Amino acid sequence: MPDYERIRRLGEGNFGEVWLVYDRALNIQRAVKFIPSSRIHDPTNFYNEPHTLMQLRHDNIVRVEDAGRLANGTLYIAMEYLNKGSIDSIYRGQPVPLSKAFRIVIDICWALEYAHNLNFIHRDIKPANILIAPDGRAKLSDFGLATKVPRGAVASPYGYLTHLAPEILRSNRTSKLTDIYALGVTSYRLINGDGFLPEVNDFADIQDLILSGQYPDRKHYRPYAPTRIQETINRCMAFNPQDRYQSPCEFRRALEAIRICCDWRFRRVRRNIIYCTEIGQNHYRVTINQDKRKKFAIETTKQVGGRAARKISQDCEVGMTLGQMKKRIRRILPRYVLRGK
Repeated sequence: MPDYERIRRLGEGNFGEVWLVYDRALNIQRAVKFIPSSRIHDPTNFYNEPHTLMQLRHDNIVRVEDAGRLANGTLYIAMEYLNKGSIDSIYRGQPVPLSKAFRIVIDICWALEYAHNLNFIHRDIKPANILIAPDGRAKLSDFGLATKVPRGAVASPYGYLTHLAPEILRSNRTSKLTDIYALGVTSYRLINGDGFLPEVNDFADIQDLILSGQYPDRKHYRPYAPTRIQETINRCMAFNPQDRYQSPCEFRRALEAIRICCDWRFRRVRRNIIYCTEIGQNHYRVTINQDKRKKFAIETTKQVGGRAARKISQDCEVGMTLGQMKKRIRRILPRYVLRGK
């Protein structure tokens, strides 16, 4: 019988709560999912997750260390504790810098590629189920809904509501390609932040938007996201499963082929929106200003070391309408991301 002291609640999984505990016997901390017996209809199903994780030993998959039943009937799964937490808890719906988002998604592609090669479908890929290890590596967690199916087969419908692929809503079946779709939605959320997701009131609204290919909005990305990145993520979320990347490996290679030269940071200062980045010793700043006539100006400057900043005339413009400004800024920012200048 384990001797666990609960320290604090970390979150909630599909079937129970996850706690940080102190394992007195081994003098270490663990993340433990506790599942009350009242929530277990078939005790044999409970062991699906630890059994799955024991088969999926991979550097990008959270490691299970123990499982069993407490004296009060509560079931538990003890896993490695990753103190940085999940992407959801770290960024809280805010956009992740492009280079970091790419590293995270590539790591999860490795995890999913390994699972799919063993014919497991995860069925619940989302930011809350991606944890960050102390070395910065991303790890896929929460395999409570994972299932093993024969190669090319489908499984019953499960998944996070807003990450459901259209075919799940149409035919009530999940597959490896619905995992690809969910990873695409996850990638979209990391790059853009949750503020870019459509506002919906209930399940029917979400379902209608998913079935019409409008959730999320494939045309609505941060202005610094190059078209190539948008097309790569959107292919994961293709309405027709056959138009998606057909494996995590294929998606990973598409991401690895894109070189990210810089990450834009942005903030609002009164009537201005300011984007800043560094490329080597060069510091770039793009300022968008709106005057009293509701006309927009873009000023781009470059500073090398401690020298005075100078304007980059080709990336400056004044007297623009809102629409003109948006088009202009979507040409300026992505160029630095891909070319470094």
